Amino acid sequence: MYQVGIAESISRILETPIGTRVMRPEFGSRLHELIDKRMDEKWKLDFVRFTAEAIDKWEKRVKLTDVELRKLEDGKVYYTLHFDNGEEIEREFIGVA
Repeated sequence: MYQVGIAESISRILETPIGTRVMRPEFGSRLHELIDKRMDEKWKLDFVRFTAEAIDKWEKRVKLTDVELRKLEDGKVYYTLHFDNGEEIEREFIGVA
């Protein structure tokens, strides 16, 4: 059986808005709700929460330990996902006001 890589799986999870998959409407994350919102402390907390909830629910091969927001530049947030096995995945989120 083909097994999707963890980084690819996490990308798919985080980039899929909840409700957009016909056969699995609960799949995805709520990150799209943060697009074009002002980045304040509530936004940062929601970003971490939405990311953690989605990964914890849909990617059972890893355990997320931290979401590190690194910088905001040109409407993008650069962040790092840290896992209990010592692995890290660097990502960016586009659409911050």
